[in-house]
Formats: sequence, C-alpha cells, structure tokens
Amino acid sequence: MQVLQQPSKITEYLETVRQQIRWKKAQLPVLEEINNHIIDQKNAFISEGLSEEEAADRAIAEMGDPVVVGEQLDRAHRPRPDWPLLVMTAAILLLGLAIQVLIGPNHRNNGAEMFQKQFIWAGMAMLVMIAAYLVDFTIIGRFPWVIFFGLCAIIVTNYLFTRVHISSIYAINLLLFFPTAYAGFVYKMRNHGYAGFVLCGVIIMIPAYLAILGRRGLNETVFFLLCTSCLIILTAAVTKGWFNVRKLLALLIMYTSTAAVLPTLFFMTMGEGYVTRRIHVILNPAFDPTGYGYIGTVIQRFLSHAQFIGQGLPLSGFEQYTTLQLLPDVNTDFLLTYLIYRFGWIVLIGIIMILSAFIIRALILCKKQKSVLGFLVSLAIISGFALQCIIYIAANSGLFFFSPLSLPLISYGGQALVINMCLIGLLLSVFRTGDLVGDQAGLAATKSSRFIQFNHGQIIINLKLNK
Repeated sequence: MQVLQQPSKITEYLETVRQQIRWKKAQLPVLEEINNHIIDQKNAFISEGLSEEEAADRAIAEMGDPVVVGEQLDRAHRPRPDWPLLVMTAAILLLGLAIQVLIGPNHRNNGAEMFQKQFIWAGMAMLVMIAAYLVDFTIIGRFPWVIFFGLCAIIVTNYLFTRVHISSIYAINLLLFFPTAYAGFVYKMRNHGYAGFVLCGVIIMIPAYLAILGRRGLNETVFFLLCTSCLIILTAAVTKGWFNVRKLLALLIMYTSTAAVLPTLFFMTMGEGYVTRRIHVILNPAFDPTGYGYIGTVIQRFLSHAQFIGQGLPLSGFEQYTTLQLLPDVNTDFLLTYLIYRFGWIVLIGIIMILSAFIIRALILCKKQKSVLGFLVSLAIISGFALQCIIYIAANSGLFFFSPLSLPLISYGGQALVINMCLIGLLLSVFRTGDLVGDQAGLAATKSSRFIQFNHGQIIINLKLNK
C-alpha cells in the first residue's frame, strides 16, 4: 500500500536535491541512494540515544547543503558519450572513405560516382547513429516480442514483395539487427527457469531459417553470424546465473541441441551436394578453380605475391591484366586482399589494430555494465561487429570459410554502413545511460517496490517495503 506523506525534512531535502539534477533519468536512482544513506545515518544516531527528530536533523546536516549536493550530482550524472569509442568510430569511417578515394580512379566502374554515393551514405549513417544514440535503449527490454517478431515480419515481407536479388540483399543486412533483438528476448525470459531458457534456445531457429532463405553465398555467412551471436548471448546469460538453472546442465543441453538441430536445418535447406562442394573448396580451392574455388584460388595467388610493405610482385602469366581485372569487387568483398597486394601486409596489420582497439574498448565497457539489459544489448552488438570483422578478414586472408559480408564502416555499401552505424549508436546509448538503468527483476519487480518515488512533483513513500 502506498500513502502520500506530509512533507518531512528528509523529503524536503530530497526534493531540493532533485530540482538541481537536470537529467530526469538520473533523479530516481540518485535520490534513492541519498535516501538510503540518510536513513542509515538516522538509524545509527537513534541507536546512540538521539530522538528520531534529532537523528534526522543530524543525518541531513551531514549530507550538506541540498543545493550544493544537487549541483555536484548534476555534474556527475550528466549523460556523456564514450569519447574514445566515438573517436575510433569516426576514424574507422574516415579510413573507409579514404580507401574508397584511393581505389576510385582505378576502378573499372565510375569510381568518382561510387565515392560520392558512399559519402552520401556516410552522412546518412551519421544521422542514423546520432538518432540511435539518443534513443532510450531500454525499449529493447520492454518490448522484445514486438521488436523481434516485427523484424521477422519486415524480412518476410521483403522476401515476398520485392525482386529476389534486391530482397535478399535488404534482408541480409536487416538480419544484422537480430542479435540485438534477441538480447531483449533473453532479458525478458531470464528468471523463468528452464522454460525461459528452452524458449530462448528454440527461438534462435527463426532468424536462422530466415538467414538461409537469403542470397546463396551470403546466407551461410549470416546463418553462422546470427547463430554464433545468439549463442554467445545465451551462454553469457546462463553462466551468470540469470536463468536460475544448473549451469553445466543448461550449457550441455544448449550445445548438444545446437550441434544436432542447426546443422540439420542448414543441410536440409541448402542441399547436401552444395554443402559438400563448399567444404571441398574451403579445404582446397584448387579442387574447383573455375567454379566455387575461383575466388579462393585468386586470393591465394595475390597473397603469395604480396610483400610486407609496398606493391606486390607481378603475377606470372597474368601480366596483361590489372589487379582490378583479376580480383572482383575490390571495393566491397575483397577490399583487404587488394590493399594487401597493393600496399603490403602492413595495411592488414594496421586495420586489425584499429578494429581490435574498438572491440576491446567496447568489451571493457560492456563488462562494466551494472544492468543486465545493458550488458546483453552491448554484448549482442559487439558480437555482431566482431564476427563481421573476423569473417571478412579471414576470407580476404585466404581462409575462405564464408563469403565476406562487410568490413564494418570500411568496405563499400550503403545499407550495411547505415545498419552498423545504427547499432554503434545504440551501443553508445547503452554506455551513456546504462549505469542508471534499473533492471526489472522478473515478475516481482514493479515500481511499487521502491521506497521513494517522484510523480508529477509529489513524493510517494511506500511504508510497507520489505515488511
């Protein structure tokens, strides 16, 4: 039961402090912390023999002037971006534009026009990132069903009502949002025991199936990326004990069922013959040098002639062809291979270093998140970003297990750029406000569980808390 108390010295003090804190999202958790501190001090003074009124006065006096305290808290709890991560994002984006300028004059298509398009996409991506940065990321935890199945509906509609090639490209890029949506679903199902855990495992098959329906070549890439990202999220939730299940048993169930179900789904949809040929080509591109193994064979030839610094050695037997004629899609899928051959392995080392710095910084901030939702959402975004980088670098280094999707913020392509910048904006939003997010503790957590609440200028005290 909640009752409206007459203003007391403590509530008046808290109200004065609240008026100094301009960021409304910070008000409630900060005031709850101050209230708890004052109550603890008050109880300590009462145990020393002071009256309740005297103890309250002493406790408030120890806190200091409410205006000064409020101003200090206002400065301490203003939303601030993580500047190192933001600077690295800008650096990677500018690096991508610089590389497109470098490739443009030699590209067999209109390089100048392609750069102009990429520049426009970069501007749009910046606006999308800012919008995502300002969004309250907690909507992912409050409406996970709507977001998850709304995304499914958009992708299915894309498959049904647009041209096959275009719909596949759109859907492939939109599927990058699924790990983040899945993080909200896991957050909602935590504290539901084995039922919630199993449901989180089963629902992975929905985006996995949608990925397989996409453009052949990229569909297995997205299939791997989505399943791996979702498994990372679910594994983290299990190991942290958020499902209240036996951890080893849950992990055994998860990975056993994954090994049985997901490969079966993939083989049934893709066809055993196609998968077998792909495996042969991955292990030895020369198995089919003019078919599935063509790209792998070309990449190996370029890399074997690359130097540590500087232009690679001439390719014997192909002197009459330029690099751009032999290597397709140098500004999109095989950008790194081209850069390695043109400028040396030092380029790959530099790009790996800046991308690694971004990922490591993001992981450090992710680990520091106090809220479950902030941790899961940031882990989902980082996992997707890191897997894109790993797959792309592996393919361009001759390990052609999967077709490259994109090198985030660097390779050419507007849709992938906008989506990755949107996710980075959401990641920065988590790091901006995540420390002040209060997790809903399952079904038992409601606003009434707080001792003190502020509602339209009124202070509401819950006297039956913890009774």
